[in-house]
Amino acid sequence: MTRTAVLGAGLAGLAAATELVGAGHDVTVFEARNRVGGRVWSETISAAGGLHVIERGAEFVLGGYSTLRDHCRKHGLELVDTGMSYYVRIPGDRPHVSTDAMATLGERAAEAVATGSGARSVADVLDEIGVEGDTREALEARIEMSTAVRVDQVSAQGTLDHVASFHPQPSWRIGGGNQRLPDAMASVLGDAIRLNSKVQAAVQHGDEVVITAGGEEESFDYAVVALPFGVLIDATSLLIDIPDRKRQAMSRIVQGNAAKLHLALDEVPRASAVMSVSGRFWTWTANGLGGAVAPVLNCFGGEIGHLLRLGIDRGARGWEGEVRALRADLAIGHAGAVITSWPFDPLARGAYTAHAPGFSVQDAEALAAAYGRLYFAGEYIDPEFTGLMEGALRSGHSAAAALIAAESRVAA
Repeated sequence: MTRTAVLGAGLAGLAAATELVGAGHDVTVFEARNRVGGRVWSETISAAGGLHVIERGAEFVLGGYSTLRDHCRKHGLELVDTGMSYYVRIPGDRPHVSTDAMATLGERAAEAVATGSGARSVADVLDEIGVEGDTREALEARIEMSTAVRVDQVSAQGTLDHVASFHPQPSWRIGGGNQRLPDAMASVLGDAIRLNSKVQAAVQHGDEVVITAGGEEESFDYAVVALPFGVLIDATSLLIDIPDRKRQAMSRIVQGNAAKLHLALDEVPRASAVMSVSGRFWTWTANGLGGAVAPVLNCFGGEIGHLLRLGIDRGARGWEGEVRALRADLAIGHAGAVITSWPFDPLARGAYTAHAPGFSVQDAEALAAAYGRLYFAGEYIDPEFTGLMEGALRSGHSAAAALIAAESRVAA
């Protein structure tokens, strides 16, 4: 029986592992955390006299998430309509800027991308169409919150018409918490998952891959590397041989940084989505399981410079003060805020990724390509759903399929 190691029990690693187990592989999953899911992480907080689920990591299920929906159906998980649109956020600190004006400017920029050529950032395109002022700043804030990087760092291609759409469309969450999906996938794997097992090295020797975790070595026939991008590129914490072509492609990936803040409400609000242009964060209230709006204010901040100005490296207090000022319309309670700072999580080293200007089809192919007996999965690999739960799942399935096909050729 083929022995395969999977490094990481996030959605990408779990998707690869379950696929490989189904193909008859003897799989071992190494996970550094004490839980599965990685950057999918659900917990509960007390608000308005009850317990309510919060998503400390990946949250929204969007249109086109066919793979995630398939997994939910397989495990009997329900998707709940949030009752608000992930795509439309009222600029609360720019009341004279309408969401329609932002959408119109976004469409102009997307048209400029479609008719132009060359490697351009979002900022480049906005400069080209000659727009300035508060509407541009609101549009830039919206994009930086979605991509978690600055507009001068992210490719205009694909960003304006896919990642940062501005028209109202439905969005969903998994009823009872997105954590239920990785937990359900892990239940299929059982004892194959080793929690609290941080990988230090993955080295190929001839026809085997030697994995070092917890100071102990173990040999496998193959390995799927499904570690966060921020961990994978940190040579100080992980020894792994990555070829030059893949590293060059990785140089055109930008590590996004994001943080989340959750505040309990004393009263049940209406569904809403309001952003702070200056603070580069947005806030929302949304339906929970059962269809009623949960008494929780959810907040998300993207782009490391603005996050540091919010003081996330010092805790929740500074950001919480700005949130309370922005959302004075809500009955925010006095319980302590729950803050999740992904840039300072040593097992993630960031939130999710985006494409830099100049990222190409060839780069996407290089990222997905196997190297010897090492296969790669992660949200940074899928070219269409980069940075998203759907992309993580798709990349895991693709890595497993490529490994199974390669094994079949060797056997033949």
